[in-house]
Amino acid sequence: MTTETTLECFDAGRKGSGPENLKRWLKDPASWAAEAMDLELWSRQKEVLRSVFSNRRTAVPAGHGVGKTFVSAAASLAFLYLRQPSKVITTAPTWTQVRQLLWSEINALYKDRLAPADYPGSASQTRLQIQDDWFALGISPADRVRFQGFHQKHVLVVIDEAPGVRREVYQGADSLMSAGDAHMLMIGNPTERQGHFYDACRSDAWNVLRMGCLDSPNFTGEAVSEELKSRLVAPVWVEEKAREWGEDSPEYMSKVMGYFPQISSDQLISLEWVERAVERHEAGAAEAEGALRMGVDVARYGSDATVYTLASENRVERIEEERGRSAMEIAGRAARLKSDMGVQRIAVDDIGVGGGVVDRLRELGVPVAAVNAGSSALDKSRFLNKRAEMWWTMREWIRNGGAVPRHGRLMEDLTAARYAYSSKGQIKLESKDEMRKRLGRSPDCGDSLALALSVGLSPSGLARFVSGGGGGRLLPV
Repeated sequence: MTTETTLECFDAGRKGSGPENLKRWLKDPASWAAEAMDLELWSRQKEVLRSVFSNRRTAVPAGHGVGKTFVSAAASLAFLYLRQPSKVITTAPTWTQVRQLLWSEINALYKDRLAPADYPGSASQTRLQIQDDWFALGISPADRVRFQGFHQKHVLVVIDEAPGVRREVYQGADSLMSAGDAHMLMIGNPTERQGHFYDACRSDAWNVLRMGCLDSPNFTGEAVSEELKSRLVAPVWVEEKAREWGEDSPEYMSKVMGYFPQISSDQLISLEWVERAVERHEAGAAEAEGALRMGVDVARYGSDATVYTLASENRVERIEEERGRSAMEIAGRAARLKSDMGVQRIAVDDIGVGGGVVDRLRELGVPVAAVNAGSSALDKSRFLNKRAEMWWTMREWIRNGGAVPRHGRLMEDLTAARYAYSSKGQIKLESKDEMRKRLGRSPDCGDSLALALSVGLSPSGLARFVSGGGGGRLLPV
C-alpha cells in the first residue's frame, strides 16, 4: 500500500536521513531499524515490520521468547518517524503491561538509539511526542477506554498481548481504523480458539505471520549474532516444556509452537482464563480483600505433595508444598500458618491421612472444615459430588476476577481438569486418579486452591466472583 508522505529531513539522523533515504525506508522499514537504530532483527521480525507498513491489519500469533514485544516497539517507532505526521496508539490487557513491557522497550530504543542521533521527540513514561498532533501514546485498558480523538493522516494501533485485551477495548481501538492511512498490529500468545485475536488470525482481512519458537534462529540456524541468539528462546527451555507440558498440550502448542491449541470441549478451565488470572496477580492491581483462608490437600501417596494454599476473596496469597510429612506434622504446620498469617478458616481434605490432620487440628482448638470430595454436593441437582462443586466454584472464581500466581504446577492442574455430565445431567469432574494418569502426578495444587475457595468466602465475595445458581455454596465450619 503506497501512501503519500511528507518527507521531512531530520537534522542529523544517523547515517543520513535525507529524502532519498526516507523514500527507501518507507518501502523497507526494516532497513530503517537497522540503519537508523542499529537494530539487529531476525527474519520473522523483519517480516512483521514490513507487514505493518504494507498491510492495513497484521496479526502475529507468537511463542515465548521470540521478541514479539521488541518488534512491536520497533514497528511503533518506525511508523512514528517514517509516516509523517502520524499517531501511534498502543494498549495491552493491563496498565502494567502497557507501561512496563511495550513502553519500556519503546523508551529504551528511543533514548539509546534515536535521541543520540538527533531524532526529535519529547519522551515520558508512555508518550513520545514530536509535535502537538504527532506522537505515540500508551493507553490504559481500564474502565470504558475511549479511543475517539486520535485521528491523524497516518495512524498505527498496536495491541500487545492481544488475546488478553477485553473485546470492548479491541472494539474501541478498531474504531481508529475508520479513516485515513490506518494500520493495526495485534501480537501475542495464541491461547484460546475464540475471541477477536483468534478471529483475526482466521480472517482474510488480516496478514497473519506466526512466530513460533522453532522458527527462531536458535532452532533454524539463521545467521544472526551471538548477542541476538542470547536474547531469544533457548532450545533447553523448549525441551523442558516438552517434558513438563507434553508436546500435545495446549500450553506447548501456544507458548512454543505459536499455534492456537486444540482445546477440548470438556476442559474445565481454559488457558486464557488462567493467564488472565496470572496477569491480574502480577499486575498487583487489587489488594487482598476479605478474610484469609487456607486449603490443605494432604498427600495420599509417597510421591504426592501436601499443599497449603492461602487465599483472600480475590487472590491467592501463598502456596507451600511439602512431602513426606506425618499427619501430626501437617496439622502442626497448618496451625502455625493460621497463627502467623492470620488465617480465619481452614478446609482440609478428610480422606485417608487427612482425617488424622482434621482430628489433630480440632484437638488444638483450630476451627477446621473436614471435606470429603466424594460426598454429596450442596446443590445435588447440579453437581454429582462435592469435588465437582468445589472445582466449578474455583472455575468461576478464576474466570470472573480471581488472581493466581505464576505457579507452574497450579497452572497445569487448573488447565488439565476435564468434566462431563452424569445420566441425570449433573456436572461431574474426572477423578483425582484419572488426572494423575494424564499429569503423571496428583493435582495437589489445584485441589488445595479448590479447598481454600470452598470455605469462608463471604456472600458478597461469592456473588462478585461466582455466577450461576449453586456454583459455589459455602461449606460449614
